[in-house]
Amino acid sequence: MGSYPYPRNGILKLDYEFILIFKKYGNPLKVTKEIKDQSKLTDEEWNQYFTGHWNFPGEKQDKHLAMFPEELPKRLIKMFSFVGDTVLDPFIGSGTTSLAAKNLNRNSIGYEINGDFLPVIKEKLGIKQGSIFQDVTFEIIKQEELKIDFKEEIKKLPYIFKDPIKFDKKIDPKRLRFGSKIDNLNYEKGKYHKVKEILSPEFIVIDNGLKIRLIGVKPKPEKNGEAVQFLKEKLKGQGVFLKFDNVKYDEKNHLLCYLYLWNKTFINAHLIKNDLVDVDTSFDYKYKVRFLSLIK
Repeated sequence: MGSYPYPRNGILKLDYEFILIFKKYGNPLKVTKEIKDQSKLTDEEWNQYFTGHWNFPGEKQDKHLAMFPEELPKRLIKMFSFVGDTVLDPFIGSGTTSLAAKNLNRNSIGYEINGDFLPVIKEKLGIKQGSIFQDVTFEIIKQEELKIDFKEEIKKLPYIFKDPIKFDKKIDPKRLRFGSKIDNLNYEKGKYHKVKEILSPEFIVIDNGLKIRLIGVKPKPEKNGEAVQFLKEKLKGQGVFLKFDNVKYDEKNHLLCYLYLWNKTFINAHLIKNDLVDVDTSFDYKYKVRFLSLIK
């Protein structure tokens, strides 16, 4: 919420979503006057539906994670289809689109890869053995597993896009959560990490398995044991968080970090201040001058 309840850094709530409308080329099928009359929108519906902003209540997220109100597909179906047309929902979810289509005398086809939603769909559409809506037929088809070599099929396509930039992520993004300025950088609600293993004075492994290198730290071989012991005492059972510099990786693709305790104790600086390591001067980074000033 930013600076709530005071100016001037409040955060705007994006409490709306976009509906993207695509139309394909070609001549549409002609419909009879009778079908047109059955599909006619009232003046109120036309003026309300064909405007740039809609406002109606949302839907309770019950039995599915992304349920939307029937009003949403109802409007779109009335705007872009005639009675008797077939509406396709490639991600049918809880079945709301098919429900709206049925209530508007349209046919519908829906795809869903999560079989756990089938009971929810049946309940919403009123599909019960021996009790099916009059004049409405439902058919549930389970697709057999496709035995297709998609790599070979892709090679047969007339046009294949080949990305000239081969992006190879160095770090699994699931292992890093950078938080938000909205959180006031307090790293609450589980944003702390725990140190899992201390490999050396400059390399540690945190609880998500991520190996990091402490920026500015250059081991002193004669004091490695003492430095590792220092880190064990400081970090044992403590919550820590990471900060990054402009240079994210070293020449061997190690992730470079500044390491802080939950109380903002700067571990990199303390190692240097206690004369347990030297300052790494092999590249430029934000605290290089400060680290050099700590050398006794």
